[in-house]
Amino acid sequence: MDKHKLIVDSVVVRFGQKTVLSGGYITSETGKVTGLLGRNGAGKSCMFRALMGGLRVENVMVSIDEMPVNRQIIGHSIKYLPQGRLLPESLKLSRAFELYGVNYWSFVSRFPKYSRFHDSAIWELSGGEARLAELCLVLLSEAPFYILDEPFSQIDPVNIEAVQKLIREKAQDHGIIITDHNYEAISSVADILFVIADGYTAPVHSREDLVRYGYLR
Repeated sequence: MDKHKLIVDSVVVRFGQKTVLSGGYITSETGKVTGLLGRNGAGKSCMFRALMGGLRVENVMVSIDEMPVNRQIIGHSIKYLPQGRLLPESLKLSRAFELYGVNYWSFVSRFPKYSRFHDSAIWELSGGEARLAELCLVLLSEAPFYILDEPFSQIDPVNIEAVQKLIREKAQDHGIIITDHNYEAISSVADILFVIADGYTAPVHSREDLVRYGYLR
């Protein structure tokens, strides 16, 4: 297995007079899941959007294996599940998998209920059904790194364990960064934890760190 390392550094995000991030930083490496924690509004989604080019920011540095990433083709190296909807409502689910180069029936083998959604448009699925399909679409597509923003959001509790299993499976030969409000779901799959507080990212070594940075009481 080829080892790769992603570094996102010096992320500065300001909206007018408000500074959201002044020292955003996170790393990911093949074979590990990195969890990013932070309270609402801390800047987790802003950092992801900044590195993927979806948000104009004051500064962001992205490198893979110590080489700067060409931001025009970053999607070849990093597949991204945003916090909001990934797919347009009118798109057929099977077509979405085709566009991402993922075999639809390999997805169905994991979640059999989706066999009946092959010809369905996204709007015909419930919010949770669409979210699970989008999550798997990203994780089953090919790239060295995956970024998952709120991957457990709207997911039926009976599927959380299956999603955690898929994340662990993909992390064997990929690097994965996840953030979610479900602390227990993240902590059970993450090998490394970071927390954003007061505009900066800090490594987490213990639960006491999360209390100190104001994430947990």
